[in-house]
Amino acid sequence: MTSDGLARIIDGKELARIEREGIAARVRSLRAVGGIARLDAVLVASEASGTGGARVYAENQAKTCNALGIEYRLHELPPGTGEGDLLGLIDDLNADEGVHAIMVHMPLPEGFDQHQVKSRIHPGKDVEGVNPSNIGNIVYGRSSFAPCTALATMKLIDSTGESLRGKRAVVIGQSHTVGKPIAALLMTRDATVISANKWSLGLPDLARTADILVAAAGKAGLVTPDWIHPGAIVIDVGVNRITDESGNRRVVGDVVFDQARRVAGWISPVPGGVGPMTVAVLLGNVVEVAERWAQRENEDSVLFDARNGDG
Repeated sequence: MTSDGLARIIDGKELARIEREGIAARVRSLRAVGGIARLDAVLVASEASGTGGARVYAENQAKTCNALGIEYRLHELPPGTGEGDLLGLIDDLNADEGVHAIMVHMPLPEGFDQHQVKSRIHPGKDVEGVNPSNIGNIVYGRSSFAPCTALATMKLIDSTGESLRGKRAVVIGQSHTVGKPIAALLMTRDATVISANKWSLGLPDLARTADILVAAAGKAGLVTPDWIHPGAIVIDVGVNRITDESGNRRVVGDVVFDQARRVAGWISPVPGGVGPMTVAVLLGNVVEVAERWAQRENEDSVLFDARNGDG
């Protein structure tokens, strides 16, 4: 806690800034050996208003990529596109050796099968970590891409410097790409993990036992101060858009932040916590894929030269 008795803030913006600096340096090193970091993103436009946020995100993503030296290509499919057309595009990107990193912007138009779409992305190009095979590999501790929000959550926890071994962690929320992967990642770090949801019986009592409390239920104001063990690490993954008493729209988390800060030892805010780090993790994965390809191409080149008597 700080000297005034409040929890220390886990500043996701600052941590993401540091992460981006490292990413930019890796991109420069990659370019020095002729490599290119490139992200191919897919957006299915819809006449419904639900894709407006995705387009704004795509535009911001393009700006961030440009600032870091990452090439960004957006493949936008027009309104009325069928699921088969989207799957066909993903197949083409999977087969293209010039494409190393793929993501699909959400939400998809009504009627699309998100599970099938995510499953279609080649696991080695799935930089968001949404392919079920990548998610499953987390359980086995195998090297693969974890869902970015889950990995960002772990980075925020690690930034506190606290050891996870033997600690009790309670994760509220069991979504396939957030809550469940976070729980699995915590297990790989030897934490004792309880996976719960907003309907779990005795949830406040469970939460109060946590050394690390992760709120990822998607319910504004769910976690109040009496749910928090004094000195606990509290990571708020919730993103809830509400209208306040003044009629203003704003984003809040699952945790009642101002009050919770009087009890917790560490706490991440919303916005400014997990969100910025999630974007940084995604772009870090893009560079990691590019580095793998550059290394593979270099090894193939050396092998070719050796076979031809030049090495």
